[in-house]
Amino acid sequence: MNQISDKVRTYFEEFNQAHNAFKPDLLAPHVIDPLVGADPNGSIQIVSKEDYLAGTEKSQEYLYSLGFQFVNTIPVEEIPLNPYYTLVKTKGTMRLEKTPGEPLDVIHDTIYILYMKDVKPKMVFTLSHEDPMKMAKDQHGISYGEQLSWDEML
Repeated sequence: MNQISDKVRTYFEEFNQAHNAFKPDLLAPHVIDPLVGADPNGSIQIVSKEDYLAGTEKSQEYLYSLGFQFVNTIPVEEIPLNPYYTLVKTKGTMRLEKTPGEPLDVIHDTIYILYMKDVKPKMVFTLSHEDPMKMAKDQHGISYGEQLSWDEML
């Protein structure tokens, strides 16, 4: 396994806390303005930091409708690209419990590019995982019926 720096490890510990709390003020120090993202469908999006943080409430509402319990993103490989940027491959677990007592761990890979020259790293790019509903269906055969997917909500 690749050596993960304390700086990157700490970044993801704080990033997980911010995501699980759905608090924009906790998430703000971890992203740069604007932020670029790409999904498995080849779509690329440039989002202002303000819009990204404003989406936190909508994200919380959507994930709770799926039975969201927590997400844990762990860096597994750190690749310095140059003195300013580092690519980080992660393994994530999102626990969903739509039916009480029946938790599902949805596993995903996400790649981040972090800007490293500030005191704390900041995310500038993310290559994201599939929609949580699709991952739950693919990994566990779970269907959410007529509920809208994240892509349909946007």
